[in-house]
Amino acid sequence: MSQNLTFTIPPHLNEYNIPLSSFKAARPQWTNFVVGGLVFSRSSRDSHHKPSEKGEPRVLLLQRALTDSLPGYWEGPGGGCEETDETILTAAAREVVEESGLHVSRIVDLVGIEEWTKEKNGTRLFVAKLAFLVEVHEAHGDFGEEIVGTEGQTTVEVDGDTVQRWEDRVRVEPSEHSTFEWATEEQVRLSLEGKGKYKILDDEGRSLLKAFRMVAQ
Repeated sequence: MSQNLTFTIPPHLNEYNIPLSSFKAARPQWTNFVVGGLVFSRSSRDSHHKPSEKGEPRVLLLQRALTDSLPGYWEGPGGGCEETDETILTAAAREVVEESGLHVSRIVDLVGIEEWTKEKNGTRLFVAKLAFLVEVHEAHGDFGEEIVGTEGQTTVEVDGDTVQRWEDRVRVEPSEHSTFEWATEEQVRLSLEGKGKYKILDDEGRSLLKAFRMVAQ
């Protein structure tokens, strides 16, 4: 899987665009850092519309593998920072491509920071998760958005040509996630209330709902 990490950032995120070692050193209250990249689609889900036509915003959710911790729970792409990550931002872009196959084109904004503690080998760890709102190259037609449909892939017909929606090009890593879906704000909200189809942790759900509000602005 290609790990093209070419992306842009707005000026207000420059404080995160520093060497990862410097970023960590400036935040000694945390021992471990996790990142997430929330990807949204506004393509119409109506098969009679062109993929570029706007519809209700949906966020990419991945279902955790049954063999992993929190089996069956849903989340956005994300994971722990690695020593080879240049910055906290490249860590987020790396996690998105590793877990979804989508390539970040722009990191739009910081959605929020979650904090928690955990015990590992008798040591208490203080964890911070930084969730970013991101855009991906595939949504803009890069990396060959329009692909001739093949068996098992969702396709639509546009001006007589069969093309695949970029949203259906997500490729999960089977050892970590079993499947993916694009969820609406209402679906996420109902799931947090225990009335929906997705099992979502409270902190994750709050970040997702905040990201929906940011997308709507």
